[in-house]
Amino acid sequence: MDKRMWSEEETKAFVRFMEEVVVDGTRPNCGQFRASTFEKLALKMIERFPTYTVTAKHCKNKHKCMKEKYQYATDMLACSGFRWNAEKQCIDVDSREVLETWLKAHPKKFYTPGKPFPMFEWLGRIFGKDRATGSAAVSGFDAEEQIPEELDEEDPTMDDYFMSLEPTATGPADTQGVSGRLSGKKRKQAYILERMADEVHESTKAQREHVQILANAITRKNEEVKMGEKLAELGFADHDAIQVVVKICSDPRLEKSFWGLTDAQKTTIAQDVLDGKY
Repeated sequence: MDKRMWSEEETKAFVRFMEEVVVDGTRPNCGQFRASTFEKLALKMIERFPTYTVTAKHCKNKHKCMKEKYQYATDMLACSGFRWNAEKQCIDVDSREVLETWLKAHPKKFYTPGKPFPMFEWLGRIFGKDRATGSAAVSGFDAEEQIPEELDEEDPTMDDYFMSLEPTATGPADTQGVSGRLSGKKRKQAYILERMADEVHESTKAQREHVQILANAITRKNEEVKMGEKLAELGFADHDAIQVVVKICSDPRLEKSFWGLTDAQKTTIAQDVLDGKY
C-alpha cells in the first residue's frame, strides 16, 4: 500500500533526512527529488525505524503533502492581511473577510490559520528555493497524496479562530505582533535548539532499546550454554541435554528454580523433563 499514517516522530526524522539531502547538494528538480533520492530517504527511515515499513513511494507522497502545505502557507504570508506569529508558530489573519477572500481564490485548503505549524521555517530550508507557481502548484499529485492533514477534528473553524482573536484585536495585539517580529530570530534559534535536543533524545532512546534487546539475547544464549555445560557435567548425553535445555529455558520459573537446586536435584529435575513430567 502507498498510503500510511506518519507519527510526529517519523515526520520529524523524515524532514531532517530531507534537509540532510539538500545540505549535501541534492536540490529538488522543479520541486521534486529524483527517484533515487526517495529510495535513499526510504533506506534512512528504515534504518531509523527498523520495525516500520517505509517505501520510496511513501516518502514521495509525504514529500508532496508537506510541500503543498508549505507552499500554501507561504502564499498566504505573501498576501496582505496575513502574518507569521513567531510565539504561537502559526499564521494569523487580520479579519474574517481577508480569509474568506483567500479561500474563494484558493478552494483547496492545505493549512488553517491559527493552527500551529512548527515545521514551517524548517521546511523553508528545503522548499524555499523551489517554489512552483500557478495552477501547477496544486495539481498532478496522486489521489493518495491528497491527505487533508489540516482537516481533522481538531481544526479550528473560522468562527473559533476569530473568537479567539477578539480579546486581543485592539492596540495591544499590534504591539505583540511587533514584539514577535523583533524576537523572531531568537525564537527561531530556540526552536532549532529544541528540535536538535528532541532528535538527540529520540536517537538515544532508540539506541538504548536496541542495546537492551541485544543484551537480553546475549544473556539468554549464555544461560543456555551454561545449562548445557552443567548437564554434560552431570553425565547427560548431548541429545538429552539439548532436550532438557529447550524445555527448561522455555519456562522462566522452571529455569529460575533449576539454578537454585543442588546438583542432585538438578539431575532429578532433568530426568523428570526427559520422562515427560514437565
